[in-house]
Amino acid sequence: MAKNINSVSFTVLLLVLLMTSTEIVKSDAACFTFLGECGPEPFTGSNADCLACCVALYSSPPVCAGRVEGNPAHCHCYKS
Repeated sequence: MAKNINSVSFTVLLLVLLMTSTEIVKSDAACFTFLGECGPEPFTGSNADCLACCVALYSSPPVCAGRVEGNPAHCHCYKS
């Protein structure tokens, strides 16, 4: 029993080490702080167009995502 617990603990430790070393934990899901809006309303473009608008308006380091949301559709910019 103790041998199984030790091997599971070691496997979990390796998995956590792998995730932190490859920065899998840092993803688009961590991008949730609202930065502002961009473009016309209603926004007729895609999420990729929205991201390009946000990067042009706010520059790339603070901007991590641009999403078309709401009704009528408008472009929201997010930072991490």
